[in-house]
Amino acid sequence: MTRSITTDLLEFVSSCETAQTLADLEMIWRRRVVELGFSFAAVGAHVDPLRPEQASYVFQNYPEPWIAHFSAQRLHLIDPVYRAAEAGIGEFVWTDPEFRQPLSWRQRRILGEAREFGLHYGRTHALAPVHHLRASGSLVAPGPDVPEEIFEAGKITNIVVHHRAAQLCAVAAPSFALLRRRERQCLELCASGLTDAEVARKLEIGIATVRRHIERARIRLGASTRTQAAARAIVSGQIKPIV
Repeated sequence: MTRSITTDLLEFVSSCETAQTLADLEMIWRRRVVELGFSFAAVGAHVDPLRPEQASYVFQNYPEPWIAHFSAQRLHLIDPVYRAAEAGIGEFVWTDPEFRQPLSWRQRRILGEAREFGLHYGRTHALAPVHHLRASGSLVAPGPDVPEEIFEAGKITNIVVHHRAAQLCAVAAPSFALLRRRERQCLELCASGLTDAEVARKLEIGIATVRRHIERARIRLGASTRTQAAARAIVSGQIKPIV
C-alpha cells in the first residue's frame, strides 16, 4: 500500500474511535471513501437502508433514486450482494461470472437496474453481524482498473468504521422481553415467509393458535406490526435472521 494512502490511517482510526454518534461516524466514513476515489460505497447491516431497525445502521452514498427504489421494493430481502455475503462468501466482485452464475433472474435484474445508476464495478466483503443482523461493506469503483491497494484501503476503512458503529449500536440497543417457545417458533416461521396456515400445519396446531402466539409476541416486543416484531426478535437474538 503506498504512503499516500497510509499516512493518515492512524488519524482516521483515531477519529472513528472518538466519534460519539452514528451521524458523526458516517461523515468521517463518507469523507474517507471519497478521498480514496470510490464512486459509491456502503457499509452496515442487511436491512432497509432508509428504515434501519433500532440498534442497527447502514451508511451509503448510493444515488438517491436508486436507494428510494431499493427501499420501496424491499429489495434488501433478496439483494444478490447481501445474499452472497450471508452465504459465507468472504469477498467477491460483482462482475465476476462465478458470483453471477447462480443468481436468479430477479437478482440479475437487480444488478442490471443498479448498473443504470452507475453501480457496476463493485466489490463486497462480509463483516461481523450487528446484533444478529448480517452485515457487509461494498466499494464501487469508477472503472474496472482501480489498483488493488485502493480496494484494500477501502476494505480497511469499512472494517474500522463497522467496528465503531457496532459499539455505538450496542449502546443504543433496546432491551426486549423474552418470548415464549411457541411465540418464537410461530414468529420465526412467519418471518421466513410461511402463511399462518402453513405454520399451523408445520407445528400441528390451529391457525387461530398461531395468530394468538404471534399477536402475543408482537405485544411482548412492543411492536406495531408482525414485521417489526420479527425484526426486534432478530435484533435481540431470539429468532434466526431471515435468509
